[in-house]
Parts: sequence; structure tokens; C-alpha cells
Amino acid sequence: MKRLLATLVLAIGAPAHANQPDVSVTDDGQIVYYNGSGTPTELSPKGKFMQAVLAPDDRMVAFIEVLVEGTPAYDDTRTQLWIADGVTGKARVLFKSRPGSDPKSMMAAMWNPVFSLNGGFVYVETEAWVTSAAIHQINVKTGAEKFVIDGSIRGVMRTGPHRGALLVGRHLYPKNPEDGAYDEVHLVRPDGEVLLIVPGSRDDDGEASVERWLKAKGWSAW
Repeated sequence: MKRLLATLVLAIGAPAHANQPDVSVTDDGQIVYYNGSGTPTELSPKGKFMQAVLAPDDRMVAFIEVLVEGTPAYDDTRTQLWIADGVTGKARVLFKSRPGSDPKSMMAAMWNPVFSLNGGFVYVETEAWVTSAAIHQINVKTGAEKFVIDGSIRGVMRTGPHRGALLVGRHLYPKNPEDGAYDEVHLVRPDGEVLLIVPGSRDDDGEASVERWLKAKGWSAW
């Protein structure tokens, strides 16, 4: 399953501040960091770089480089994850493409990076099963990786009692196969434990039900 599009962002209650550092991807596939004064710092050369995200410290940046643009029929896309310091401009590959046969450990194609709240980890989606991606956690300092859960990242809880937990869209199969597969949004701890099912998220696109749930609770996630 190819995930070339940017991840869905749920920003109920997200702050909006002027003159804050930011990061962008140019039309030439280059990652550029802007400090609070708007001064640019190039974090990559022009190429096939995409999906840049800024860490909570407004300094570190994670982004994806496409190494091989594969075909869906053969699942031969290859990407790697970069980490960069927007202030110094120093960048390095945090996790290289790692093909494999086990969907839980296969890291051939990574997409949609998202920082943990403390900035110490980056979550990515990987191409795994035919009907579902997998979510992995990667340590920013060491590059150590671990599988979290099957599914797609919908956001990270920013407020409330579950701060730091992931909102994950999952494709599930019931015990009785005749009932058919369905989709739900789950609140998941970083260790993969499912905390709860977002009310009303079954078999819809997840966005509307999550927005209603967050608004009712007075919490935010993005």
C-alpha cells in the first residue's frame, strides 16, 4: 500500500503563533527550515525529499527521501528517514531502507513521520500488509526501531490524560469472517497497547468522529 500523500492532521485546539520557526518542501524537492525571523536554512539538496515535520522544540526536523519509486504491484518502493537540526543545518540519515519479508519488521518504504511529544522519537508508517500499513517508533539519538501496531497515524494526543498516545486508523477483521472487515480509530500507547476505541469511528473515514470526540472532551491532537 503506497502512502505518498501527507498524513491526515487533526488540529482541534492547535496553537497558531506568528513568527514561529517552520519547515517547507520546495517544488524542487528540497527541505528548507525557516527560523523565527524567516531566515532560510537548506537541510537537503534538491531531489526527492518530502513530508518534512518540525519537532516540538521547533528546531529538529524529520523528513523522507524517496530512493526508488516502485510500482504497487511489486511493493518495491524504497525510502529512508532523515533527521536534521534546523539551526545548524546538519542533517543525517536516521533510518535506512530495510526490506524484508515480515510485515512487522519490514522497513523498505517509510512515510508520514511524526515526532513524539518530547521529540525523542519519530513515528513512521511503513508499507506492510496489503490492507494496512504498520507504525514503527524510531529513537532520534540512536536510530533504534521498534514495531508499535498495525495501522495509519492520525495524530498524537497533545492534551488530556492520554498526552503522547497515538490516534491510529486500523483495518480490522472480526472473529466471524462472514461479518466482513471494518475500520476504526484507536487510541494507542507508544508500546502498542490499545487504550480505547474512538466512539463512532467504525466504518466512517475517522476524521469526523475523532473531531467530535476531541471537541467533546476538550482535548487536542495533531
